[in-house]
Amino acid sequence: AGVEALPQRPPNLCAGCPHRATYFAVKKVFGNDAVYSSDIGCYTLGILPPLSAADFLVCMGSSVSAGSGVSRASGQTVVGFIGDSTFFHSGLTGLVNAVFNKHDLLLVVLDNHTTAMTGHQPHPGVEKTLHGDNSVRLDVATVCKGLGVPVVEQVNPLHHKKTLEILEKMKAQRGVRVLIAREPCPLHARRIYGAKPTRVAYVADTCDQCGECLDTLACPAFHKMSGKVEINPLLCAGCMLCLQVCSHIKARKLEAK
Repeated sequence: AGVEALPQRPPNLCAGCPHRATYFAVKKVFGNDAVYSSDIGCYTLGILPPLSAADFLVCMGSSVSAGSGVSRASGQTVVGFIGDSTFFHSGLTGLVNAVFNKHDLLLVVLDNHTTAMTGHQPHPGVEKTLHGDNSVRLDVATVCKGLGVPVVEQVNPLHHKKTLEILEKMKAQRGVRVLIAREPCPLHARRIYGAKPTRVAYVADTCDQCGECLDTLACPAFHKMSGKVEINPLLCAGCMLCLQVCSHIKARKLEAK
């Protein structure tokens, strides 16, 4: 007897991952009006649909260096994505070169306060290490300004409307500019700060089952049960991005334990 084809299960960003919020906002503002360069980290998963936020990925730091080259060769705006740990590891020299050559590059630093992909190792920009507070912490925004970046903005990507406003402004600008999307990885926040969700999202009965939440956000807490979209409360991290995207999604408080 033939065996039915197994459903595809591509790797996905975690529920509540702030990178999803950043990618979603950037694609909403820039759409096909930019070339997207990516880098090495959890956020590499943004290359997959439905986010599809990467046109190429070469190596660590290539979001800046290769992105700068593509900007010059194509004449198009390049939006590059790089994590905070990769920024300190391999992004600084490329950023200096981009500033020096006046490339048209928007670099989005996905600052989740840790090196999440490989086990939450500390880097120069973290607030805490295994030995306690990081007394020599380097601030990403201060470093960028010190390297001569003329435009540096910061935003919490889970504040969707504010993120869109800043991106619209930066889309109209030219030259090197940096947007720091700063929100801790929820796994890291739970381990280091003891942070826990106080509420979770659910799909209201008014939902018209359009499926846009599944097709655009692709949060793994969402699933279809008996033809209806539902949110698994055990997977929901309480980031509340989906509430800002769809009026049929509501929030409920979690009972204190």
